[in-house]
Amino acid sequence: MKKFFLAVYFLGSVLQLGADNKSSKARGFGIDTDPNVVYVSEILQNQQVELGISEPTHVYATRSGGRKLGALKGGKVRLIGFDDRAAKIQGQGKIGWVKISSLVAEKGNIQELLKTVYSREIEVKELIAHGEIALGMTREEITRVVGKPTKQTLRRTKEGVSGTLEFIEYEEIEHFSPVIDPFTGNLFQRFTHTTEEEKSKLVVELEDGIATAIEESETENGGDVRVVIRPALWIW
Repeated sequence: MKKFFLAVYFLGSVLQLGADNKSSKARGFGIDTDPNVVYVSEILQNQQVELGISEPTHVYATRSGGRKLGALKGGKVRLIGFDDRAAKIQGQGKIGWVKISSLVAEKGNIQELLKTVYSREIEVKELIAHGEIALGMTREEITRVVGKPTKQTLRRTKEGVSGTLEFIEYEEIEHFSPVIDPFTGNLFQRFTHTTEEEKSKLVVELEDGIATAIEESETENGGDVRVVIRPALWIW
């Protein structure tokens, strides 16, 4: 399978963030569910991202354009979601879509960051939908694919936090013993007991919550281990 380079994207003092407990719930259920859009609430829990408007721009009803909902001449808006070309924002009495090129952050290139994050999150969504895991995925993303780990370890050092997740699949094996019928002399098998034996084992090594190694005791599909870009660090 195709391999990708691992990369860590640091964003120092680029975004203004704050508590978003009420606003994240206020969006309502079933409103922001487009699978081709990455929503801030999916990657930053209980926080909001505030960006600036770099130039006068129109707000549209959909990410592909459509009906104009008004114009923004500047100021601040809250980022709700984005794809690789447009962003859904809320601010100045409007909720709609604007071009990513019209957004600015205090520092750094917000356009490139959003495109990088979007590409990574869409790829991870596809992996999860197909039941696959990859290097560079987070602990939460891995457990969404393979469920709760059978065993986990945690190691803290001055270099950081590392650990492993073990996912073991068992199967029931029925055991029989040969018995001779005393009346007919025929040989038959009599059930004696059932045991659970390890069928497959998956071990994922983590560093700071990111998968850095994957070991499988049984591989059905074969091929190279997938690698995705590490999640961006939103530092403020």
